Amino acid sequence: MENAVLLKAIIDNAIDGLITIDDRGIVESINPSACKLFDYAPEEVIGQNISILMPQPDRSYHDRYLFNYKQTGNANIIGIGRELIGMKKNGSYFPFRLGVSED
Repeated sequence: MENAVLLKAIIDNAIDGLITIDDRGIVESINPSACKLFDYAPEEVIGQNISILMPQPDRSYHDRYLFNYKQTGNANIIGIGRELIGMKKNGSYFPFRLGVSED
């Protein structure tokens, strides 16, 4: 239990935005830094598809990327950082660096 509390404290206080999703792209958790970055409250994002944080065309393609990864095992982005464009709640765009890992 103590380790879980410590891990939550580390994630909640991390400078970097951290978001976890399930294998269908549904947001399971989002830390305060990611909420600030995208200008959403946690309850507005958790349970939603991660694509709500993406502008087009990435929004339309994201589920297909996940499906292809599950079918083929080809990880085109896992372990590779890259620059992307995110979309805030108000619809404005901003650049950010994405790093993806898998448990």
